Amino acid sequence: MLPLYITSQGEFYNHIANEYFTTIAAAHTATEYAAAMNQICRKWMREFTDDNVLAYYLESGEMELNDIETIRQYYISHAGPFQKAVLGANLKDGQEYTLVYLSEFGYPIADKITFKSVTLCQYAQYTDAVKITCRRSRKRSDSALCFYDCSIAIYEGWHDLDKSATFEKVSKSETVTIWKSKYSCFAVGNFEDSIKSMGTPIFKYCNYKVRESDGKIFA
Repeated sequence: MLPLYITSQGEFYNHIANEYFTTIAAAHTATEYAAAMNQICRKWMREFTDDNVLAYYLESGEMELNDIETIRQYYISHAGPFQKAVLGANLKDGQEYTLVYLSEFGYPIADKITFKSVTLCQYAQYTDAVKITCRRSRKRSDSALCFYDCSIAIYEGWHDLDKSATFEKVSKSETVTIWKSKYSCFAVGNFEDSIKSMGTPIFKYCNYKVRESDGKIFA
């Protein structure tokens, strides 16, 4: 018997299945088929790669295994370079990793997680994005971290980031130490120096941008 949290969404899942069959049936040429598959995958990519939804499709008989696998493989083959790179890292369920990336303010973070899964997704206008489901250090529930248009490195195990890698002390008293960043926000040095201080990662993806006005590089 299907779990309640799956059956409660049955109408929604059936809608996706019906849209899939209707859209594919309307395609008469290879070009139309490819366009239809791309449309379906882009619209429902999160649902088609969610384990709960796949379980519903299979156990309810709404879709056959071959249909689901066709959708998954089509989307993966049309994934963006960042998505393919993350999939190629072969992260393992239950394994502890440290993710090193720049925060929304442009300074380095060493995020210690227990990995659950990775899903190809779209975030706002960014189609080359991934969602990592994980349990963060000292947290009791899972988190969904979305990465897009960024640089990121991954290390096996949990590691702390040495603050002196990208910050320097400007003053120190008995009670307070004041630090100053060596770089401006989003400067490539924030990312590169963090990695150098932590050793060789098992995965590294650089998405650097060059500002045309002065040639400055950003991570």
